[in-house]
Amino acid sequence: MNTSATHTIHFHTYTLTYTLTRKKVKNINLRIRSDGSVHISAAPRVPIDQIEKFLQKNAAFILHAIDEMEKRRKQMPFLTLQDGDTIYLAGKAYVLDVRLGLHNTIRRNGNTVYMEVIENTPAIRQQLYHTLLQQEGKRLFPGSAIRMVSKLSDYPIEMPSLRQRIMRSRWGSCMPYKGIITMNTYLAIMPERIIDHVMLHELCHLIHPNHSRHFYNVMTMIMPDWKERKAMLTKYLPYCV
Repeated sequence: MNTSATHTIHFHTYTLTYTLTRKKVKNINLRIRSDGSVHISAAPRVPIDQIEKFLQKNAAFILHAIDEMEKRRKQMPFLTLQDGDTIYLAGKAYVLDVRLGLHNTIRRNGNTVYMEVIENTPAIRQQLYHTLLQQEGKRLFPGSAIRMVSKLSDYPIEMPSLRQRIMRSRWGSCMPYKGIITMNTYLAIMPERIIDHVMLHELCHLIHPNHSRHFYNVMTMIMPDWKERKAMLTKYLPYCV
């Protein structure tokens, strides 16, 4: 069973708060989320002083990453889902029309997304927005899986079982031994070529369940421009609310 706890460590004049998750992993893993929070995963047997030595060793990288994310947040105003805002579905821009009504509903018509709310609160608007993205994901993700599986016909993989959910720290995940791929619902905002990149990445884990040289060799062979597609993800971060 995984357990998580919050810890602090001092880097000279900076006090870092991080979340430590104990689970079955081989190495000490570091993840810095887009909100600047620091997450560490390590096996239950790894002593805390070893984890803190790891953090001290990577202090310069961690502090630089947190600083860059803070600058990026200031430069990129995030979507607030107000009437007249622009939102994206499958990479296409739509105008958001928010109005009071008898029901909480959301629908797309032409180049407009109509959001009807009983009460105009940020929480209700976000809930409806997520509903719309989930609907789009149900349409977009299976098509992407079909396209990318067809490109991997030389490998003994089968069509995976697809799931989706809102994720804050990763674009997709794969359970290779169960044949399950979970896509981040926010990918429904993005063009199919970006969705295909994430789908291919997760499908390659059915071949190589790691991030080894062999894994990236397959990625590059099937999708030579995958790095450019990956870089395009950041353009849509303001819409991942």
